Amino acid sequence: MKALGEIARFIGGEMRGDGSASVSRVVHPALAQGASDLAFVLSLKELSVLDSGRAVNAVVPAGTGSLTIPNQIVVSRPRLVLAKLTELFERPVYVVQGIHPLASVDPTASVGQETSIGPFCWIGPNSRVGVCCRLVANVSVGAEVTIGDNSLLHAGVCVGDRCEIGSRVTIQPNATIGGDGFAFVTREPGSVESVRKTGEVRNFNIEIVRINSLGNVVIEDDVEIGAGTCIDRGTLGETRIGRGSKLDNLIQVGHNTRVGSNCLIVAQVGLGGSSTVGDRVVIGGQSGVPDHVSLGSDAVIYARSGITGPVPEKAAMIGIPALPLREFMDKEVKMRRLPKLIKDLQRQIASLAEKLNSLLPPK
Repeated sequence: MKALGEIARFIGGEMRGDGSASVSRVVHPALAQGASDLAFVLSLKELSVLDSGRAVNAVVPAGTGSLTIPNQIVVSRPRLVLAKLTELFERPVYVVQGIHPLASVDPTASVGQETSIGPFCWIGPNSRVGVCCRLVANVSVGAEVTIGDNSLLHAGVCVGDRCEIGSRVTIQPNATIGGDGFAFVTREPGSVESVRKTGEVRNFNIEIVRINSLGNVVIEDDVEIGAGTCIDRGTLGETRIGRGSKLDNLIQVGHNTRVGSNCLIVAQVGLGGSSTVGDRVVIGGQSGVPDHVSLGSDAVIYARSGITGPVPEKAAMIGIPALPLREFMDKEVKMRRLPKLIKDLQRQIASLAEKLNSLLPPK
């Protein structure tokens, strides 16, 4: 149980009502059951749910006016406050203490103090796991891997040989770090090469030859990797994810790709091999970036955008193929006007035809 007054001080909110009242959990306003719940109102749209519910305690945005809730904590930036509240009321994933008897740690590997390794985990030769790490279960860590302090690897994570994972990194279930890149070549110039050169398919892929991946993946500190995301190792060098970047579920990061710091990349994004993403870039879900294409720092890519060429810094791009936001919106406005313009043109043509017909001599 936590006192409301203490919570208000922790999140930097204004306490209204009984600060000594205690709560045990934070819930959506519709799920509040009574005095032990703290209802969290993210936006003004949820106020009607709050008034009709059973909430006694609530966190509310500034400017909500008079409410009937007895105890309120008023905040100015609710979503940031939500991050602090979830930290305060965190329910950590369960991990066994120490090294589980069913885990396998190579004799040449080192494991830091207070690190927990769950059942069916494998730590390969000459790998190093830092202090206070948590490997939940079925985690595979290859040879010569380094994992920094206080990192969390959820069930089913696979880290390939020679990869480097920083400190305070979180990797969600079934993500794969360091799989081989998708790199192949044909013995003779193939179909793609002929299309790029002539615009036509004149050559054919008779035999496809594998290019082995000799590099690794480097994940810098404070990165989060979503469930099912795959980050391929570099061909000769490294694939790198910059400090503080957050990758959602089901993202594909191709070999040799470099992602800058503090980027936000949403689910089902595909980053082609050797692409470059600057710092603080936001990429919406299901967007695609081709190989060898760069996105400038602070660019914002809207969901389901198809990038076809380099994107400048601070650019906002949207659509398939992606266009600058203002150009795209101007195009959309004109396209919506097109049916009316066609009808007006048809009426003018009909009127003009009628006038011309009236000037013709009678037959």
